[in-house]
Amino acid sequence: MLDDGSPATPNPDPVRLYQPATRPGSPVPHAWLCDLDGNRIAVMDLVKPGRFLVLAGEEGHDWCLAAEKIATATGLPLDAACAGHLSGDLYDPRSAWTRLRGHGPAGAILIRPDRFIGWRAPVLADDPTAALSSALDRILARPPRAPGPASPSSAP
Repeated sequence: MLDDGSPATPNPDPVRLYQPATRPGSPVPHAWLCDLDGNRIAVMDLVKPGRFLVLAGEEGHDWCLAAEKIATATGLPLDAACAGHLSGDLYDPRSAWTRLRGHGPAGAILIRPDRFIGWRAPVLADDPTAALSSALDRILARPPRAPGPASPSSAP
């Protein structure tokens, strides 16, 4: 889980009261979405066994492209979709997910295979591929990537 700096939602009794949220470290909250054919699907059912999921807002297509690039380059089991009230790969007809997602239309969350939120971006990053790759590296405790080949030194 990567802390995004957002404050925890105050909860007078966290043992007995569940307050849905997408703050990193939270279980993915329940909401119904619809696929392009109108079939209802629960957000948690979008997370396939052993796979990560990037779920972006309706304007978060660049997050989905970044996820595709990372999955192709690394072989990481990573899926991605955009969900919004009026557009996206998935529709939110009652705005239930839109109210819970904790980010804007161009933001995204990363859901781990255990269905807990691992990372959240409230808006689109300048370099979504780098931002998502960095988040995945930290979540998976991968060592930092080595910089590209060094430029040849000029000998006197």
